[in-house]
Amino acid sequence: MPTETERSRSTGRRWARTEETRRQLLDAAREVFIEKGYTGAGISDVVARSGSSVGSVYHHFGGKAELYLALWERYVGRLAHAAADALAKAASKGVSSPMDLFEAGSIGYLGAVWEERELLPVFYAGDGPPGFEVMRRDRNTEWIRRNLQVLGLGPDTEDQLLGAVLTALIGEAARMTVRCSSAKAAREVAENAAVLARRLYGERA
Repeated sequence: MPTETERSRSTGRRWARTEETRRQLLDAAREVFIEKGYTGAGISDVVARSGSSVGSVYHHFGGKAELYLALWERYVGRLAHAAADALAKAASKGVSSPMDLFEAGSIGYLGAVWEERELLPVFYAGDGPPGFEVMRRDRNTEWIRRNLQVLGLGPDTEDQLLGAVLTALIGEAARMTVRCSSAKAAREVAENAAVLARRLYGERA
């Protein structure tokens, strides 16, 4: 009989293979959705691009809609991680001003948007599975909530509105970022967004 160590190694190898298969399928789906959009894409396209099987797609994701949503979750996860990492680095250097922290996080976020620039149109073209728009609005509401915390804004109407406006500003900067022709131009968009955010934040900064 296999020992506990051997069983553990076997489980680890299966997990690694599963994760690698999922990654390959998501990478293939990324290319297909960028090229064809959600409606135009087919499972067969993803299968052909990934070198996997139809059964593998349904086993790991369940179908085209679930594959699209998994890609969305990976996308927003990477952006959120970039923002959180930039904010944490700023805080580790002694930055404590809410606006300075917001700026650091926003620039980190927009940098990740530039790196993933081909994907933003996939998720903001209005071409997604049923229920996706609700999911996207819910994620935006959560983004506003987190920004309110970073900015130290309270529950009153003025603060809530300011948090929503600053979040929308960064969202518009993201849409401009994906249209930039270079990383330098994208950085300028981020820096200008930070300047405008400070103006809107006003005396609190």
